[in-house]
This record gives sequence, structure tokens and C-alpha cells, in this order.
Amino acid sequence: MSYPTDYRGWLAKLVAFKPVSRDSNLPLIHYVRDYLQTVGVEAVLVHNPEKTKANLWATLPGEDGATKGGLVLSGHTDVVPVDGQKWATDPFTTVEKDGKIYGRGVSDMLGFIAIVLALTPYFLETKRKKPIHYAFSYDEEVGCHGADKLTAVLAEKNFEADGCIIGEPTELTVVTGSKGMTGWHVDVHGKPIHSSAALMNTSCNAIEYGAMIIAKIKSIALDIKKNGKRHPQFSQCPFACMCTALISGGNAVNTVPEHCNFFFSIRTLEDSDQKNAIDAIQRYIDTEILPAMREEYKDATVTIRRDIHYPAFDTDENEFTKKVRQCSQDEVISKLRGGTEAGFFHAGLKIPTVIIGPGSLPAAHVANEYVKVEVMDKYIPFLKDTVHIMCD
Repeated sequence: MSYPTDYRGWLAKLVAFKPVSRDSNLPLIHYVRDYLQTVGVEAVLVHNPEKTKANLWATLPGEDGATKGGLVLSGHTDVVPVDGQKWATDPFTTVEKDGKIYGRGVSDMLGFIAIVLALTPYFLETKRKKPIHYAFSYDEEVGCHGADKLTAVLAEKNFEADGCIIGEPTELTVVTGSKGMTGWHVDVHGKPIHSSAALMNTSCNAIEYGAMIIAKIKSIALDIKKNGKRHPQFSQCPFACMCTALISGGNAVNTVPEHCNFFFSIRTLEDSDQKNAIDAIQRYIDTEILPAMREEYKDATVTIRRDIHYPAFDTDENEFTKKVRQCSQDEVISKLRGGTEAGFFHAGLKIPTVIIGPGSLPAAHVANEYVKVEVMDKYIPFLKDTVHIMCD
């Protein structure tokens, strides 16, 4: 089997696998694993519990087979869906036009992985004292579930490295912070009856009580915005933000609904913000909502289940960031309001970490997603220089 030799070829191949988060990424992962094997690199796969997806971990040893320390190059293999978007071209076939390459995931963040894979022969031929590690994850777009599993395995092995690059789309800007996120599913269970008998104390409307909880969440979120701790370096959104994002309930227009289910999340830099918000929501449910519901239906319940969690990432300037800035020629301190996998490596494994990739955040997730050829071309010498500085 022949494999691509440059980033354009790799990018076309990766996009064509259609690695949308709701589907398996195993075809892509197996292809990359098999390629690495042809160049003498044995990859390890860390699967999800269902064995339908996998992270890929591979080490390119340094001189004399050194596998300790070195540089981690980390990227997620999954992309967001294209449902409901109007694309000018097939989203899963790369098209190059006017200095841009179009396709789902080219910016976020298959472009980074394509460059890493294209540079693999160069990395192997270059004399290095220290290793380079590849960390390609699954399910970043739906909660960073893959990175959580992968870094847990690395922690068990007491893995250490001198630095980690997260190749999220920053257009070669050095980013030293991103918010963490925790999300909860809330299930409200009441009692149904024909809607002609509503409010007769013979039913309990789950949607109405769910709406009251959602209103409380909004009230707490506004209070955090007004009175909560500010983080000025996160200028895009300097406070912890919380919102309800999904809701469902009821089964007919003429029935008092028995069920209401919704999802809410909070993005924050500090665990205390999260804990204070959840404590306030739970207290409201326990003291206001459940007593009112159980006056109508003694077996009414409200359950909260944590579903998504990934840690925040925030680092001061250090030797690693200085070296990356030297290679990228970017001195501006930048932080992201969104979330990344950086916290798993920085906070979880205690590895100095930065976020820097060739993609563009405004171009990600939207129809006609693109990456600029000019930036891809500039990223190659940046990555080569960073490897030389960190691994020589």
C-alpha cells in the first residue's frame, strides 16, 4: 500500500475518512497505525469501552532508543458534522482554491495531523537526543473523552515529557490558556394525565418544573457574569459562563408531560466557580422544586448526572513557552474562551503545554471550512525548529 508523502496528500486522505465524532474513527486510526509501522514506528491504541474508537500513541525514539522526555505532538482525529450546512463542494473531499484548502476538519484539526504525519520521515532521519511522541485522540468535539482515557494510561506509566504542543487552530499564534468545561444532564420526572385535567393535583408537569430550574440556571449565570471573578487575560470571555444547550420533554400536545430532560454546562478556569454554581442549583432543587413537585406527586424526582468534564488550562510564561515563541515569532499573550485537551497534559500529566496550530478558529465548524496554504507552509519550519530546540 502506498501512503501520502506531503501534507496535501495526508490531508486529503484524513478528510476522506469522514471521521465525524458520532461515528467510529478506527478506519483513520488503523490507516495511520499501519503507515507508522511501515516506517518502523509501533503505535499503541487506547480504545473506548465499546472498542468502536481509539486514541493512537506512538513514540519516535531519540538516539540510542531514548523514549523519556522529549516533545508531545497532540491532535484530535474527530470532526464536527456537516448536517444542515450548505457547502460549495463535497465536505469530505479536499479542494484547493485561491490559496485555501477546503474540507471538513482541515482547520480543526486534521491540518495539524497531516503536517505531523508528512514530517514523520524527516523526524526519523534527524538526529535527536530526545523522542517525539504522537498523541492522536478521539471524541474531542463531544467532551474530550479520548484524551481523558489516553492521559490516564500515560499517568499510570508515570510518563514525562519536556513539552506538549496541542495543534488546535490558532494560525500560528501561541495560546497559553483555555477554559475547562463540565456538563450535566438533568432528568425531571413527574406524572402524566390528559391536559384537560391539568392543575387538578392529579398530575405533575415535568416541563414546567424543568423550565423553573433552567430559569434558575440563567439567574445564577447572570450573577456570575456580574459579580463573579474576572480573568482579564481571557478577554474574549473573562468570566465563568453557564448555559442550557439541549432540552426535550413530553409526548403529546394534549398530555401533561411526565418527563423533561435537559443539558447545561459551565465553562470556567476555577473549580470553585463550578462547585458554587452546582451547589446553588442543587439547593434550589432540594428546597424549592422537589417540595412543590411532591405536593402534586409524591414520587416526583429530579436527578443530575455529570456527563462531560475536561480541565481548564492556564500557564504562565516559562522556558517551554519562550522556546515556542522563539520558533513562531509570536510574543503576544493569548487565551481561548473555548476548551481544548491541553489541560489533560498540563494539569493532569504536569507537562509544559502550549496550543498552536495552522488552522483558523473562525473557519472551524462552519460550512466551507478551510485552512490557508500559506499558514500550513509556515507551520512546517516552525514545527521543525521546535523539534530541534526541544529534542536536541
